[in-house]
Amino acid sequence: MKEGGADFSKLKLAFYSENNRGVHTLRDIKIGEQVLFVPDNLLITLEMAFQSPLGKLMYEKGLRQRLISPKHNFLGAYILQETRKEDSLWKYYTDLLPQDIGEFPVFFGEDDKKWLEGSRFIYSIEEKLEEI
Repeated sequence: MKEGGADFSKLKLAFYSENNRGVHTLRDIKIGEQVLFVPDNLLITLEMAFQSPLGKLMYEKGLRQRLISPKHNFLGAYILQETRKEDSLWKYYTDLLPQDIGEFPVFFGEDDKKWLEGSRFIYSIEEKLEEI
């Protein structure tokens, strides 16, 4: 990314475990100070997702109007397509993605949900799943 013009010199990227990563500043940041710069040509955009083969098919099937979070779904589908391509422009990015997403809330089992009882978070998950 640095070779492409990205600047994240004020940040520390941390890898805590396979599914736990973080971004921290290296020092206090002043109001209005630029912390991160990524040129347009290094961004994965919604327009790219819409124009991809799977994105076009999803659009044709009317999923943009029927999905709870269409932007995230289109972007997710695009990234999944790119992970299967050995010559993907985004290989440096997709190779860094976690291989296991079991900690993602939509995959929580009943035991995991018990830890969230009484919080707004658990009700939000259940309401969304009922809508599907």
